[in-house]
Amino acid sequence: MANILGLKVTSHDTGAALIFGDRVIAISEERLNRVKHSRNMFPEKAIDYCLAAFKLSPADIDLVVLDQVGSRAESPSERIWKRNVGERFSKAALHVINHHDAHAASVFFASPFQEAAVLIVDGSGEKIHSHLGMIGTETETLYRGEGNVVAEIQKTVHVRRRLRFPYSMGIGKLYSLLSEGYLNFGIYNEGKMMGLAPYGDDRVLREFPFDRWFLEKNGHIICNPHVTFPGIERFVGTKKMRHAIKESIFRTLEKWIFWLLDMCSGRKKEFFLAPDCFKPIVLTKPARQKDGSPLDPYYTAVAYAGQKVLEEVMVLFGKKVKAASGSDNLCLAGGVGLNIDANKRFLDDVGFKHIFVQPAASDTGVALGCALWGAHMILHLPRFYKMDSASLGRPYSETEIEVALQERPQGISFRRSEHVASDAAKLIAKGNIIGWFQGGSEYGPRALGNRSILCDARVPDMKDIVNKRVKHREAWRPFAASILAERQREWFELGESSPFMLLAAQVVKEKQKLIPSVVHVDGSCRIQAVTSEANLPYYQLLKAFEKETGVPLFLNTSFNDAGEPIVETPKDAISCFFKTDLDCLVIGNYIVTKSL
Repeated sequence: MANILGLKVTSHDTGAALIFGDRVIAISEERLNRVKHSRNMFPEKAIDYCLAAFKLSPADIDLVVLDQVGSRAESPSERIWKRNVGERFSKAALHVINHHDAHAASVFFASPFQEAAVLIVDGSGEKIHSHLGMIGTETETLYRGEGNVVAEIQKTVHVRRRLRFPYSMGIGKLYSLLSEGYLNFGIYNEGKMMGLAPYGDDRVLREFPFDRWFLEKNGHIICNPHVTFPGIERFVGTKKMRHAIKESIFRTLEKWIFWLLDMCSGRKKEFFLAPDCFKPIVLTKPARQKDGSPLDPYYTAVAYAGQKVLEEVMVLFGKKVKAASGSDNLCLAGGVGLNIDANKRFLDDVGFKHIFVQPAASDTGVALGCALWGAHMILHLPRFYKMDSASLGRPYSETEIEVALQERPQGISFRRSEHVASDAAKLIAKGNIIGWFQGGSEYGPRALGNRSILCDARVPDMKDIVNKRVKHREAWRPFAASILAERQREWFELGESSPFMLLAAQVVKEKQKLIPSVVHVDGSCRIQAVTSEANLPYYQLLKAFEKETGVPLFLNTSFNDAGEPIVETPKDAISCFFKTDLDCLVIGNYIVTKSL
């Protein structure tokens, strides 16, 4: 088989993936350069990491596949690639593919399905020509996957002019507008709004029902771009606000021009009057200040509205792709695929029997998608890969771990354990918060038992303890649970397996009081179901904890401090261990404590 290098070289979450025969390795640049999301940072370290893992040189690569974000004319990925690598990969064929195609390949070709509906929903992808010949940005694409082929069914493109969102927008951008612009959670933090939503009520939705937020037009689902609030200029910028004023002046003239075009071309006028699809939504309370409480009832109501709107839009897209594909299986990727509450509704309200969500659903997974597209859509290779585990990083040897431990002789005490799962389970059961470092790192934003912080969910105030001592994040945000897969249905109202922590479900009522630190305010919990086949060391830890306590789950959160990428190397893990108030670090077969 060919050696295929897949890359994301522009925008946020750059990274690399490499297919070597039937083996796959993948990593985000942020894990190596320690800059979260690594926006517009060429993935040089990630490329070297992948090559070194398989002992390859650039001359051994047969095919390089890049995705394209934004305009090919203004910021072509090919130019970025050539500027950074020169002639190093001159023996490799180079292909640049569509951003959503990369997402689709990342999920379908990694799924357990031979046929499936494929839905990609994100903020924005490549700039392309719409069906009207106007340049716009893709936001949602529907596909059908079968065998080693994914075929596009429909793509929604939103045209932008002088305003940031002048005509319509996708659900990803609408959700970001509320999260980043109104609730002021910052860029790439939409998960915070999802966590805040259960605290809210429906007062905003009563004032602005669903049909004010989104509608279906000409076979596409579009969202209202005319959402405004006091303080919006901080989000869109004063320059864009000046453009907004100019837009209002020119809009009437533009309508007359389009009317004349309609008369000449015979097109229906409604195609050109998209700005009139929606009435403005005006949120009366000013945008939240950084030091303002998000638990203010109006802010929680906005979060609730945004979450419910997103769920309804996703249900509509789900019904469309199910009807078009005729499949009972759904593959989901794009940044919106990380919304765990919306994901469950594909099972509950759309009628899909099985769902596979790419654990690196956001742009983090694009590099893998590029490599898999190259394998199946360019080279037409048969399917060979199924993502049973998200551990696509390289493992670190015991020698590498020992060297990292010995490099920090002061303030550290460590011992080798012959029964590391049993010893670690006892530590957790005694109330300790441990860092858990095993095997290769997980691909994507979720820690799934290779780079995790673990503690006992039975302790009523453990969530607050973890936040205060280790994670330093908002107290109202929930934590997830890792559970033995065979015990999932005993503890959660969920039949479908959730291996990658991308589904939420209600905790069985009589169990809620037993694990209070992972039960959210609405009685739900984000779930990771663990099998021995996918992650044997982590499964053994859960089994040992069950033997110790009678409870087959514990709290699992990512091994990092707030604002930092998840740790990658033994050195990263030891550094984070010392910067935070973790009690113990279990790294490989070593148990590490801080000496007095």
